[in-house]
Amino acid sequence: MRKVYLSFLGANNYSPVIYSLNNKKASETNYVQCAEIELLGTNYFDIHYFVVTPTSKEKHIENLKKNLEKLGVNNFSIIEITEELEAEHQWTWFEEILSKINQNDFLTVDMTHGFRIIPIVFATAINFLQKAKGITLEAVYYGAFEKDKEISPIIDMKDFYIINEWADAVGKLIDDANADKLAFLSENTSDKKFAELNDPKIINALNDLTKTVKNIDIQNISAKADKALSLIKEKASGTKESSSILLKLVIDKFVSLTTKEPLSGNYDLNYFKMQLEIIKLLLNHKLFMQAYTVMREFIGSIGIIEIKKSKTNTAKGRKQRKKADVFVNMLVYTEDEWKFNNKEKEYIEKIMPLYTKIKSNGIENKLRNFCNELTDYRNGFDHAWTGKAGQFEDIEEKGYFFYEQLKEIINKLESEKILAN
Repeated sequence: MRKVYLSFLGANNYSPVIYSLNNKKASETNYVQCAEIELLGTNYFDIHYFVVTPTSKEKHIENLKKNLEKLGVNNFSIIEITEELEAEHQWTWFEEILSKINQNDFLTVDMTHGFRIIPIVFATAINFLQKAKGITLEAVYYGAFEKDKEISPIIDMKDFYIINEWADAVGKLIDDANADKLAFLSENTSDKKFAELNDPKIINALNDLTKTVKNIDIQNISAKADKALSLIKEKASGTKESSSILLKLVIDKFVSLTTKEPLSGNYDLNYFKMQLEIIKLLLNHKLFMQAYTVMREFIGSIGIIEIKKSKTNTAKGRKQRKKADVFVNMLVYTEDEWKFNNKEKEYIEKIMPLYTKIKSNGIENKLRNFCNELTDYRNGFDHAWTGKAGQFEDIEEKGYFFYEQLKEIINKLESEKILAN
């Protein structure tokens, strides 16, 4: 991993200036680059790149070289770009500069004398390099020359590029349920601009929540969401606008998983409504294997609504899930195909009162119409599609279809007074 210095050389006339960086003064120089290299250390960088146009090369390069050699710097290289401004030439600049940066380089950039619009182009390049080549941006310098002042400060504008990183990390969280980049930024930056986000308690709570979502620990997702969003809402009050916007995005994404009151532990209406929110979140995050698993378990849960011992929050209550599996098989196979062992027949006796109810009002038939197909998709994931010619092409489309069917089932169970809180 190299330490790389990258700067731009324009065609203007540069006056002798005394620059300062971090309260340290450099020797008087016509070139801000020489001041920065002197103050940072002539051996700090593995390579120094200077982006020039034909005009700036002719006007400055020899003099710049002499100044660099006086500092003892010999490891420098020229990147020559065209002075044409059309879009296709901008892409040429972009590609030419990118080609000089290696994977995982540590990059320091000076934007003081950028040629016309090249600072805008390279601002995009920095964002691209962070994502595509994993570079670490150490500094983005600008020499703020003022001719009436004895000393001109060199300003580090890196904070404005870190905004992209935090925004990207929040984007990964809300789009992919992935808190890894937030955790990485939290561990690797002391930046205070996003101190509200860069809070170990919030990062840990979000990490805990997203792991629970991905591992489909469905009985604990709501509690984890409550904890994470409670911390975020506490932080969000009185934050800076930039942090507030990002925090609100996180709140809006996960608020549907929270509850005003803790879930009762029963297979009641609130439980099933929460399960629907979890399924929708998984589908939106394209976590299809997890979504299909929850949907299959969702159907099983319907079968044990009226079994009083069934609970989500006790060990004895969770043992009733065996009956849920039997209920799914009662729907997958037609009644004349039922082949259950003696223990399973005991379970069916417990399930039968509910089964009779939902058969009389059409819910059983509606469930049966898609349960077999949903189970087939879920089994495809379970066996890595080894029993199929390949994965089904309509996994996403069917996922949302099954979700809507389950929503209708719950509405019907509520209207029939089978489900209540």
